[in-house]
Amino acid sequence: MLNPFQRACATTFAEGDFAHVESLDDAREAGDTLFTFLMIELSSSEGCDSADEAARRLDMAIDQIQGVAEAVQYAGSAR
Repeated sequence: MLNPFQRACATTFAEGDFAHVESLDDAREAGDTLFTFLMIELSSSEGCDSADEAARRLDMAIDQIQGVAEAVQYAGSAR
């Protein structure tokens, strides 16, 4: 069973392609590692127990992904 934050993720991610997901096991089986990562980060079992905590976790993920994107761009231009 999904918590409200996971449900919001499932219905929104990839234009709703994962709206059918009903559990973390379903998310793992969906085959999209970014979606699975988000669903794990937003899970109650990982301590995501409020909208503020969910937003904090998403903000941290965004920062990390942006850092990787910048490093990849730099690596591509360093050739």
